[in-house]
Amino acid sequence: MSEHFDLAREALSRLGELRWIRLSGGPHPLYGYQQVPFLGWRFTDPHDEKLRTIEGARRATPTRYEWRIDTSRKNWILAPSRLLGKTGEHAASPEFTERMSQLMRDQDFCVRALEDLDAILRALRKQGKG
Repeated sequence: MSEHFDLAREALSRLGELRWIRLSGGPHPLYGYQQVPFLGWRFTDPHDEKLRTIEGARRATPTRYEWRIDTSRKNWILAPSRLLGKTGEHAASPEFTERMSQLMRDQDFCVRALEDLDAILRALRKQGKG
């Protein structure tokens, strides 16, 4: 497991039991190029209070890029707005894979967006301690 994955799992687990988690970002394990960062998860018991806590950490964290949380499906996702597309689109939309491919070509974006995601997760971890 990567340091990024451990941070994501720890930060979210402070809010409740996780049923599923997926993290994208960091160097590709075989080819070394940077991957587009996003975090997907599902709580065993998703409540609005958990979402408010995550949204609070997202809003309170200074980032280079705008980030959104998509809760339109059973798995929630935290991703750069550039990846999620227009408001109302979800991560399962047909354009998601195409945007992933386009953004992967911007390696500077991938590196900086991963820094953003780490900062958001560190803020969330601190909130979960209180």
